[in-house]
Amino acid sequence: MTKEEGNDSNDDVVTAFGYLQKQADLEREAAEVLPGKFDECTFDRGYIRQPLYACLTCTHPPAEYSSSASARVAAKEETLPAGMCYSCSIECHSGHEVVELFTKRNFRCDCGTKRMLPQTNAHGSCCSLKKTRTALARLENTGNVYNHNFWGFYCRCNKFYDPENEPEEMVLCYVCNDWFHDSCIGVIPKEGEYEDYICRKCVASHAVLRYINTRKVKYGLISQDGLVVDIADSLKGMAPLDYNAPDDSEPAKKKARPNPCRLHDDRDTIDGQKQLDLFMEEGWTDDVCTCIDCMREVETNKLLFLLKEEEIIEPEEDEARGESLYESALKQMQTMDHTRAIDAALAYRTLSAKLMDFLRPFASNGKVVTNQDIQSFFEQQRDAR
Repeated sequence: MTKEEGNDSNDDVVTAFGYLQKQADLEREAAEVLPGKFDECTFDRGYIRQPLYACLTCTHPPAEYSSSASARVAAKEETLPAGMCYSCSIECHSGHEVVELFTKRNFRCDCGTKRMLPQTNAHGSCCSLKKTRTALARLENTGNVYNHNFWGFYCRCNKFYDPENEPEEMVLCYVCNDWFHDSCIGVIPKEGEYEDYICRKCVASHAVLRYINTRKVKYGLISQDGLVVDIADSLKGMAPLDYNAPDDSEPAKKKARPNPCRLHDDRDTIDGQKQLDLFMEEGWTDDVCTCIDCMREVETNKLLFLLKEEEIIEPEEDEARGESLYESALKQMQTMDHTRAIDAALAYRTLSAKLMDFLRPFASNGKVVTNQDIQSFFEQQRDAR
């Protein structure tokens, strides 16, 4: 039979093996993209460090960001930025324009709260995972901090991040969790010569970082054009370190230093540089000063993560994501009681028999089974319920 005789194109032809292979590929791809469970919102855990997402369908950026993202976001009334947890990005915002914000600290999920109201339903909440929907519609997470990342923009160049077309390497600031293009930073130490990067804005904002008394820091000297042009181990005019550094084989302890911290010794020298990027070596947080003045700043500016590493609350791994639908169904049947398992097996056998009856005329007449034929069969079964 020719293609013209059967009036079918090769694209419409489906073999059993091809269908199963395609299904397996789709399941494998979904497991790679969404490896964790998404049936529980993190809201009740409070302000935590977690992977975040923003929805550009439910929130609308101001003009300065709308112009650059006009192809992605229709012109709508400006709203406040908002962020959501991994589960809500899937369960509540499937089919929306969702951008990944990566990991951020001290953040509670906004989905269903006051910040998400422009797109909510009559009950005042767009969140399908939170239990107290009506109450949440009046709530705002005042402890959350927002920046241009929540509109999909990163770096001091304020560029929309497109992961599929981004040609440059990007570097994460350890403190603010913004990402910066390497070309926007300038000279960067070689790989392996530093562990963490701290951007100039964070350095300027926090004295405890500017005056940190450690040998595990490299200073990025910034020129008038805003780029790091040189890397220095110390700044000219800075007082030499005069405390006994801990042995490299043993972790440093948080304790009072025998010498004054640089907040008092080297303020004029360091502030004279005006702008600095810092490149920190492994273990640098062990040397964060704990004097009264520095601790006051740490607590006031919510920098306690400098003293104690925070756990990242990741989605719980979904072990079933690596299984095919067939394998998942068999495993589910094993957990059923005897009666329900028999009912499920009988339903499967009935569906299998109907499918065989449906396909028999195709086989006897030598007709090709198409995608449309299979879809039509399952639509008939659904309508017959």
